[in-house]
Amino acid sequence: MNLHKRYKPIEGYTWIVERGEMGMTGLEFGILNLSQGGSFFEDTANNEVALIMLGGRCELLVGHNGNKAHGIIGERPNVFRGEAYRAYIPYRTTYELLAHETPAEVAICKAPSNLETAAVILEPGNDLHGSGHKLIISEIPMSPVSGEAICFYRFDPAEGCAYQRIYNDSGSFDWVISVRHNDALALPKGYHAERVKSDYRMYCLVMRVSDMR
Repeated sequence: MNLHKRYKPIEGYTWIVERGEMGMTGLEFGILNLSQGGSFFEDTANNEVALIMLGGRCELLVGHNGNKAHGIIGERPNVFRGEAYRAYIPYRTTYELLAHETPAEVAICKAPSNLETAAVILEPGNDLHGSGHKLIISEIPMSPVSGEAICFYRFDPAEGCAYQRIYNDSGSFDWVISVRHNDALALPKGYHAERVKSDYRMYCLVMRVSDMR
């Protein structure tokens, strides 16, 4: 099974891992690039959506004219300069992102959900506590991660790489693979990833589904 894919940055939204692909049953992941003055509008449909600001700043309006949540999110220039602004948007809700003075790069993660909750905007360093949200987002230097999860990598310098051991509970899959700048690694349920070695500065965005029902 092919478990990783490389993202090639372009203007607008790019699907990277779609639900049903690479063993994913409940996760989707993509990246939005907005140039100065750009905008993006979406209805979450039957998904909970998490927005993670990778770089830049933009205005977020949730619901009609921002009547559910409204704020400026983002402040770091890139993933190696501090923690991310994040936002959680419930199912059956519209949201819009507007890049005004600066470009913005946003990771967008989705999972099926019918959780009745308010939209939440989290500043760097803040977290959700006992909220019942289905998506769990963290930015870590790669510690062991178990599926269902998606890991997205960046390196400084961009030519860097890391080696990951990927294995599953059944023992039928046990590989060491190289992950590079802008790679996404999908871990289906029952799969695990451990970092073997990296001589470079590495960023890893981990997106996974809570076991809570």
